[in-house]
Amino acid sequence: MQDTVTNTGRGIAHRADKVFEFMEGKPYKWGGKNTNGFDCSGFVSYVFEHLFPERAAVFRTNVAGYMASPHFEQVDAPQAGDLIIFPEQATGPYKGVNHIGIVQNDHGWVGSQSSTGVSFVLFSKPGYWSKRPKYFLRYKYSSTQAISSYLQSIGR
Repeated sequence: MQDTVTNTGRGIAHRADKVFEFMEGKPYKWGGKNTNGFDCSGFVSYVFEHLFPERAAVFRTNVAGYMASPHFEQVDAPQAGDLIIFPEQATGPYKGVNHIGIVQNDHGWVGSQSSTGVSFVLFSKPGYWSKRPKYFLRYKYSSTQAISSYLQSIGR
C-alpha cells in the first residue's frame, strides 16, 4: 500500500509540474480556479480534481478546508505530491494569512503566489517562505490516474 501512495504522490507532483509549465509567468488571480488564473487553493484544487475526478468535490475548498480534511494526514518528512501548508498566525507579519502548495521534490514546491503567480519555490531559498511556519499533509489514498501520470512521466 505504501508504494501505491508514494507513486500516487509522484503522480500528483507530475500533474502539478505540467500545470506549472503551462501557467508559468501568468499572474495570480484571487479566487481563480482554472487556467485563466489561480489563487493558491485554486491551483491545488485544479491539480487534484484532474487526477481524482470521482472525488472532485472534496478538493473544491480553501486552505482551511485542506487543513481540516479527513482525506489527508500530517507527515514529518515531505515527499513529492504532499501539500505544504503555511498556516495563518494569530500575530506578527503572517497574521491572517495562510497558503498552500504542492511539494515537487526534495528541493521545493510549486504553487500560485500573489507575488509571482504559479511558480516553483526552493525550500532552501532565503526569504519570505523559508521564514514561515509550515507543515505537510499527504493524501491518504492511492489513485490509478495519478500512478498512470507518474509512470508516463518516467516513460513506462
